[in-house]
Amino acid sequence: MSSYQLLLFDRDGTLTYEQRSFHRDLSALPAYPFTGVTLKQLDESGCRLGIATNQSGIARGYWSMKEVDVLHERFCREWDVTPRFYLCPHHPDDGCRCRKPESELLQRAMSDCGVQAKACLMIGDSLADYGAAQSAGVAFALVLTGRGRATRDQLPEPPAMILDNIAGLNKHLT
Repeated sequence: MSSYQLLLFDRDGTLTYEQRSFHRDLSALPAYPFTGVTLKQLDESGCRLGIATNQSGIARGYWSMKEVDVLHERFCREWDVTPRFYLCPHHPDDGCRCRKPESELLQRAMSDCGVQAKACLMIGDSLADYGAAQSAGVAFALVLTGRGRATRDQLPEPPAMILDNIAGLNKHLT
């Protein structure tokens, strides 16, 4: 069993394919083929799972909160797990406290699960994910999917782990 009780994942680029432009049709947003199996294994091992994601497309009017909720419900069915979703619907210029790299989404997840920072791991592909982990005082795992390869060269210090993708997470946690 892992020393991490709560695993928080970024969504776009970490669990799902990321496009440089916004996904206009959320019904067509695909997850990586290994996402469901990996999350299911982690869930069955006793880890709590959460997804912390910036979704400024809501503020930009590209889609509604309901459309994002429907997408997340589809993912839960496809993955056969029910992680908690924590999302920031604000525009980057709104100055909110929940948009990564701020730590509010991670703090909320830890509070909801009754988990301290030392028992939490944030898994993501961007500097915003890294910054949120640093701000919340939790360990960070960088995945090389999405923006991960470019992010690796920009990190000010090495993350707790570097993974080709989330499918490699299980072996690092045991």
